[in-house]
Amino acid sequence: MGSFLFSLLFAVMGFFFIFIAACAGYGFYRVLKSSERDRKYLAESREESPLQLAHLGVALQRLARETRTLRISLEAPVRDVAELRNGQLNATAEDLDSFDTMLMNVSRAIADWLVGIDRLSENDRRALLDHGANPEPIRQALTEEGFAFERRNLKRAGSPPLDERLRAIMVELGKVETALQASQRVYR
Repeated sequence: MGSFLFSLLFAVMGFFFIFIAACAGYGFYRVLKSSERDRKYLAESREESPLQLAHLGVALQRLARETRTLRISLEAPVRDVAELRNGQLNATAEDLDSFDTMLMNVSRAIADWLVGIDRLSENDRRALLDHGANPEPIRQALTEEGFAFERRNLKRAGSPPLDERLRAIMVELGKVETALQASQRVYR
């Protein structure tokens, strides 16, 4: 009887250690894949030039910095959306919940940026337009999404995939950022 219990205990402990080793192996695999993705992202990323903002007032300087920060912060979500859409992201239910949270945070960040523009003084909004910076395409894009990016809209009939729609917002943010760095236009 004692020998049987010892054998049973030994077998249970063996299965337990195998289970722990399998979980650790899976975690290690996920870390390696994530590191590989991050290295690829860093290798493909472009070098950002310092912003040229001396000719702007304080509010527009802050807006230019926030615009660059938002544009850069959208790079990872765009990549993640493309990977999910193309089936390259092995997503568990927990991963999908964090993916949905990421999309909600993207929606909130873009909306907050637009609120920041709406809160500019009339003179600053006029100067924004004088520089050729137009936030309306970004506002329109968020409006078309129903003010929230959602996983269920990865592919929407009549529209490009979500990662391309987010990339278009990044392009528009880049245009605003570039326009703010130029001196005011002489002619309107």
